[in-house]
Amino acid sequence: MTKNTTKKIMATLFALLIAFLFTSLLSEPPLTFAASGVPANAEGRKLFMQYCATCHGSDARGDGPSARTLKKAPADLTKIEKVDGKFPTVKVQRIISGDDMLESHGSRDMPIWGTVLRRNYGPGFATLQIYNLTRYLESIQQ
Repeated sequence: MTKNTTKKIMATLFALLIAFLFTSLLSEPPLTFAASGVPANAEGRKLFMQYCATCHGSDARGDGPSARTLKKAPADLTKIEKVDGKFPTVKVQRIISGDDMLESHGSRDMPIWGTVLRRNYGPGFATLQIYNLTRYLESIQQ
């Protein structure tokens, strides 16, 4: 593949991503704000309820129905430690995607949410879903 062909493919993919994001933004209802001042995220909440609430609880405090069966209690996700006074967005995204491992989430042999999301939604949309989930977690910080 030539350098020009690669550039054209990348430009096309970027344009498609921008078009998809723009279309998604137009179809979303107006943003509402959570107590933290961060825009609430309905899609992020939906993902949280689908993938995280079983362990972390519907209120994200670590008391979900499966919490008692785990070796280590799930974290209270309403109190994620800030870094330099800011929500650690990249760190949270890396944990969700499986790029950074948490002992409580098991080994690489156990399905990691990034892998599940990529399989269910495809790599590009999975990245957006991880972003939505991260923004939701940021919105519920206390």
